[in-house]
Parts: sequence; structure tokens; C-alpha cells
Amino acid sequence: MKFILIKMKKIYLVFTVLMIINFASIFSNNIYAQKWTLAGQIQSPGLEPSISVIDEYNVWIAGGTPDTPRVYKTTNGGMNWIELPTTGISKELYCIWAVNPTTVYVGEGILSGNAKLFKTTNGGDNWTVALTTNPNQGYFNSIVFSNSDPLVGAVQSLRIHITTNGGVTWIQKNPGGSVMSSVQNSLVMIDANFLGFGMNNGASRITLTLNSGTSWIVQNLNLTGSIVCGLDFKDDKLIGLASTTTSLPYIARTSNGGDLWTPIDIGSDISGSTIIDFIQGTNVAYIVGSNGTIKKSSDDGQTWSTFSTSGVSGITHFSAKNINNVVYGYAVSNAGSVVKFTDSLTVITGLKLTGSETVTDYKLYQNYPNPFNPVTNVKWQILNSGKVEINVYDVLGKKVAQLVNENLKAGMYEIKFDGSKLNSGVYFYRIITDGFSETKRMILIK
Repeated sequence: MKFILIKMKKIYLVFTVLMIINFASIFSNNIYAQKWTLAGQIQSPGLEPSISVIDEYNVWIAGGTPDTPRVYKTTNGGMNWIELPTTGISKELYCIWAVNPTTVYVGEGILSGNAKLFKTTNGGDNWTVALTTNPNQGYFNSIVFSNSDPLVGAVQSLRIHITTNGGVTWIQKNPGGSVMSSVQNSLVMIDANFLGFGMNNGASRITLTLNSGTSWIVQNLNLTGSIVCGLDFKDDKLIGLASTTTSLPYIARTSNGGDLWTPIDIGSDISGSTIIDFIQGTNVAYIVGSNGTIKKSSDDGQTWSTFSTSGVSGITHFSAKNINNVVYGYAVSNAGSVVKFTDSLTVITGLKLTGSETVTDYKLYQNYPNPFNPVTNVKWQILNSGKVEINVYDVLGKKVAQLVNENLKAGMYEIKFDGSKLNSGVYFYRIITDGFSETKRMILIK
């Protein structure tokens, strides 16, 4: 019996060492979750291809040249892209929204009127006309469905059409006068009542309705530029972010539903037109610049950090989905390159500065309790003020949670990590700050 016990301990020790070696090799290869990676190439994307993410593996793209529409989809995360038939569609496509892997909408561009909104219910095998604009009422440049109610959606031309029954019927709304102008993919819809879009004439402005299009409000963003390319609101309808094609490094932020917009400097490393996307139900938002830079905010747009990129520029559209607390984001360029990233959302409670003792070094402490079920405490100290990032990884090196990603003052800190959404097993947590990094192991037992 003693011999068996010793042998088991040796096996466990070897297994643990192998896991640590594997984990270390992953870090030595600089594989991080928050980084653009190439996800394939499509042909003839057009000047303004649009993208829609369903989940980690299912993504759709629409675009094309004036008389040659193109629709693509991937079912394996961009390993390969399938070009779909576009029989019945005659013009390039300016917008797309994938409700699920079988139901997808695309909207024709270019036309000054009589443009068609198409729908497929069989994964793109064929398309039917869901809606047509009237003469002289423009083309479709935006499609959006509510995150909280997937039966509620809107499409935009020189009019707004709203559906509350999953696209069976569409009701036309007229914003009126000069507010009818808008920008591709700048439409936002929280629910059947709350809808807004960016304008592209005059001062930097957006238009909102709070009553399903019965009346409309024009709001000034207090930014330079007249073409509002980026716009999104949090699901509380109070916090919103917006940008113009020439406002960077400034974007506008509101915390009172748009009554007042305040410029915020997000840094000079992002440029060009931007796409803004709130991850509904969280405090996380992303901004993607046409130069290929992506920034993330974890505090409703007040402060921003930058992801590394793959070097792809000419980004025209970005789409992301939160699946089980992991964000899968994809972007497409006007050269046909597709890039993606995976970003674990923060799973933390109670970040606090502990004690007033003088810190003389950098250190990451062992979590306690360890093993844990399901909550544990992670403690660290930093000698100088600066950016601190602490992530949790599984044994394969995949990031499963982000504990900290912000600027902190020098001192000792502690945070609670809740692993209730993870499986039992061995995990690693790693701190990176000011040239210092350290990794420790934790065990979750349920």
C-alpha cells in the first residue's frame, strides 16, 4: 500500500510539472486572448463590407461591388468561408444581421429608391424580399435587432422600419426633415421604444426616439466632424458612446440618456472611422478603428486600454457576441481580410487596496483558500503606480477570466475571484505590470 501511494504521488508530480511546462511554453509563444488573429479572407468584399457574429464559430459577411452582391458565412470560426448564392439580389449589400445560423437579413445599397431588404430562413440557400423602400427613399444601410427582445428590430434607409414580431411585418417611421441622413451601421436599438442613429450632415449629432418613433430628439455630441460613424448605448438607455470620422482621439459619452454628451480622450493609437459596441448586460465596451486598433473599456467608456493587433487595416465593420461570459469579436476589412479575438469578461468582486504598509517590491501571493470552491482571494503588491493586468488561464493557456485590467496606485491589493462558472480543475493566474510578471497555480474543486 505504501508503494502504491508513493507511485501515485510521483504520477501527480509529473502531471503537475508537465502542466506547468506546457503553460510556460504557451506564454513564451506570446499567445494571449486579447489579440487580433487572422480568420480567413473573402473575395470582392466591396468598399464597405458588413459583418454579423452569431457565436464563436458562426459569422456572416455581406458586401460586393455595385452589380455583384456577395454573401459569405463561416461555421468553423473562419477556418474557411463559404460564398452563398445571391439569386434575386441585384446590387451590392451595405448591411447584414444574422439572427441565428439559418435566419439572416441583408440590405441592398447604392439605389436611390426601391432598394430591397432580403431574408433567408435556410442558411442562405435562397432569399426572399422582406421589405422594399419607396421611390426616392434611398437604400438600406443599417440593420439591428434588440439584445433583450430578438423579435424587435429596425432597418434604416431614408426612413426607419420597425418590427416587433421577428420581421413578419415592418412599420415605417419618419424621423423627419434633415435628420433623415445617417451612416452605415450606426443604428442602435435597445428595445421597441428606444432607437437611435448617427447623422452625417451639419454638426456632430445623433437622433433618438424614446417612444418607438412617435417623436424624435436631435442631440449634439460636442465633437468635431459631421459624420457620426460610431454609436451605441448600454441597455440601461442612460450610458452611450459616439464618435465621428474625424473626432479621434475624442469620442463623446453620455450618462443621462443623451441630454449631455462629454468629449473623452481615448488615446492617439486609434484612428479613422470607428465602430462602437457595448456588450449588453456588462460594463464592457469596444471601439474599433479602421486602422485595425481595438480598445476596450470595462467601466462604461470612462477609461480605455488597447489590444495588440494583427496589422490589418481598412476595417469597415466589427461585431461581437457574449457567449457564457466570453466575448467573440470579428472584424472585416475592405481588402477582404477577416480578423477575430476572444476576450474573457471580468469575473471579480471587491477589488480593494489593503493596508497602509510601505511596499518595497512587486509580488503575487498564493491565492487563499487553495483549493477553493468556488470563491478565492487573490492578493498582490506593486512598487510603482501603473497598468496592472491579472488573468486566469486553464491548463491549455486559454484565458477564462480577467481579474484586473486598469491603472492602480502603488500598494497592496486583494480581490475575490468567483469560479462558479468554471469546471473543477487546475488553473493559473498571472500578473503583468511595469516589466514584472509572475504566475501561480490554483485548484478549483466542486
